[in-house]
Amino acid sequence: MSLLTHSVDLITEGKVPEGAIQEINEVIALTDRVAMRRQARFDATAHMCAERSRLVTGSWKETEGQPLDLRRAKLFQKIMEEVTVSIWDDELIVGSQSKYLRGAGPSIDYSPNIAAATLGAEKVSLNSEVGEAMLDESERLSLLEDVEFWKGRAPGHVVAEQVTRAIPAPLLDMNDAHIFSLGSFDVPMPGRTVNHARLMVEGIDGIRARIGESIAALDFSDWDTYRRLEFLQAARICCDAFATYIRRHAELAREMAQREQDVTRRDELERIARNCEWISSKPPSTFHQALQLVWLTHLANDLEAPTGGAPLGRLDQYTFPLYQADIHEGRITRQDAAELLGCLWVKLSETENVLSVHDKQIGSASNLQDVTIGGVTKNGRDATNDLTFLILEVTRQLKLTQPPVYFRYHPCMSEEVLLKAIETNRDHGGGIPCFMNDGPTLLKLTERGLPLADARDWICAGCIAIQEPSGSTADPGFMFNKIKAFELALNDGVEPRSGLRLGVATGDPRDFTSFEELYDAFITQVEYLIGVYIDAWRLTQQVRREVYSLPFGSIMVDDCIKKGRGILQGGMKYPWMKGDYADVGHQNVADGLTALRHLVFEQHVLSMDEVLTALKDDFEGHEEVHQLLCAAPKYGNDDDYADEMFNRVTNDTMRIMAQPDLYGKPMYIIRGGASQHYWAGNTLAALPDGRKAWEPTADGNLSPAQGVDTHGPTAVLLSATKTNHIEYAMTTVLNMKVMPSLLQSRSGMRNLLALIKTYFERGGWHIQFNMIDPEVLLAAKADPQKYRQLVVRVAGYSAYFVELSPKIQDEIIGRTLHAC
Repeated sequence: MSLLTHSVDLITEGKVPEGAIQEINEVIALTDRVAMRRQARFDATAHMCAERSRLVTGSWKETEGQPLDLRRAKLFQKIMEEVTVSIWDDELIVGSQSKYLRGAGPSIDYSPNIAAATLGAEKVSLNSEVGEAMLDESERLSLLEDVEFWKGRAPGHVVAEQVTRAIPAPLLDMNDAHIFSLGSFDVPMPGRTVNHARLMVEGIDGIRARIGESIAALDFSDWDTYRRLEFLQAARICCDAFATYIRRHAELAREMAQREQDVTRRDELERIARNCEWISSKPPSTFHQALQLVWLTHLANDLEAPTGGAPLGRLDQYTFPLYQADIHEGRITRQDAAELLGCLWVKLSETENVLSVHDKQIGSASNLQDVTIGGVTKNGRDATNDLTFLILEVTRQLKLTQPPVYFRYHPCMSEEVLLKAIETNRDHGGGIPCFMNDGPTLLKLTERGLPLADARDWICAGCIAIQEPSGSTADPGFMFNKIKAFELALNDGVEPRSGLRLGVATGDPRDFTSFEELYDAFITQVEYLIGVYIDAWRLTQQVRREVYSLPFGSIMVDDCIKKGRGILQGGMKYPWMKGDYADVGHQNVADGLTALRHLVFEQHVLSMDEVLTALKDDFEGHEEVHQLLCAAPKYGNDDDYADEMFNRVTNDTMRIMAQPDLYGKPMYIIRGGASQHYWAGNTLAALPDGRKAWEPTADGNLSPAQGVDTHGPTAVLLSATKTNHIEYAMTTVLNMKVMPSLLQSRSGMRNLLALIKTYFERGGWHIQFNMIDPEVLLAAKADPQKYRQLVVRVAGYSAYFVELSPKIQDEIIGRTLHAC
């Protein structure tokens, strides 16, 4: 915490003006305009759109034989110049992913597999197994034609072919068994960050000027200079194309204004046209222009590579100077600003993403467009300001899944902003905002080589990855399901579902005479699988950088223009800050090992044969064995016996995973959440912790397994803070469920605040709360149409409850409900 310790006189920057909090609490973010746009979002049908696919396929045919970076830039240029631009009724923030209000196309130019699988399914769905999307027949035929074109030549296909050919382990069988999720074979680079703070200051003209300076400074005595020149030429094409895209919105707004009969709406359209014309070259000069530029940059980033998960970063920091100036000069009121933010929130909620089958399980029904608020400034002062409160209030009133709001806590924050965050969580219900601890994050980032000033600017990306927005970007690698390693250890390396030997031979557990033999078998499986994983991921990155590039995304972070290299080619200031992989399952592993240690090796109540037979039969006919396993000590109850095993599994596997990456840094481990516990459980037979076959595993990475935390919330937090759970990993997730009725008074909110502070003081990193009555969840499951707008926290993100699979719904309902 020493990195955050400052004298009281320094903790003043950004202090909310006297009386502002009351005014913010009285704003109406859900104005008639915002309410209408919000309802239009819910009334609109999601579409799978073929327009982007057809444009990029045509561009690729036109640029055959040209250098990679230039081909990718011209592909982006074609999108920016020809994709349909739309302005919907009464919008103040304009721009859409596609010609539909809710519609998206696949990243077919990286891999056609997702499009092919979606087109071949019984129903078309985009980002959820439950949801259904429309697909026009002509667009279906167009997509099928594009799929055929990209087969064999798409970068994802090249990556998959090269990696599976080079790695002797059966990677595709491991993928099918959900040991790994080989997401990078089909998804290029989700969660790309943008240095919005720099964009606010220099605008597109400033980017263009930096590109020119880098071209002028090239030294052609270097062998690599021509490659850098190609990248910088591509960067200039992308910069100009983005400016064209923004101007097209200005032109449309002006055309609509000329036809508009309503004087008020005509003035709004003319203002939109002026805003877009201005930001097509210059940095924004008003808060409205700032939000419009943020949104169009977000859209362009997605259209370059539609993979979702791109964060908006510290919105309350980089737009605050313009907001403050507008308020001071009387150009807008806090009420005006609240409506503008409400319009942006609705635009974010309109976005869609075409996910793979695996990703529909791992991150079901979310687009992960994170906004990070609070924390400290680059010089270490409290960053809380007027906008921090306003963003919380807008989020509280609109109750949408997007954007997920991440609240950065530090001990010098005022009680008022902390209680405002809890009030927002209570009234929103669905785990927004979640709470993050600045202290351990800054320590972790500085240990990883970031200067303190840059570390203080950290943001959340994706489910819960930590990024530095000026010089890094998210790039989640493969998912590792360590419970499969445990299952393989119980079956001598054979996966029971398929009968394939996917692990190494570690012996029949029936022959083990000590618990340590069993534990060693588990660790041996982890070491083997992680070795396979790391070889595959390192090679994936090396192959991908040769066959794929993202020139537009590259010019939006430092230092790609200066180095003349893209984000995939090592151009970023901190290229080692990309996510290498995520893991899931140490709660179930630890609880299972605890049960076996206690019942088989110490108390001798059960034999290993009895347990393995019961697991094979999914406990049918073995009720007594099941009861004994369920009653064994469990992590999450402040029980040292169980918690010691959790710590051992957590730390031992972290040490194995933290091997050097391609930059010589320890692998970037994301212990996130999403709905990966659903994906992990889909191929897992019964486990020794009492979990039955094919059911979801424990959510998050610090959350106790469903229903086993029986000693109250304090016991959960004590269990969760007995180890340094981010010693090697960058992140971890703790979910809790609290009755909202307990937080109706200020004293009730203070009780929860005391719990959060205690957790963070003990070194906790992240905590989030579902605050929905279980009866409401049961009613929503029974009558989904009536509860279409009900938001819940799944793990590292929030989603509409009715868009989740029944298994995830049941898992959320089954979580322990705590009293503060």
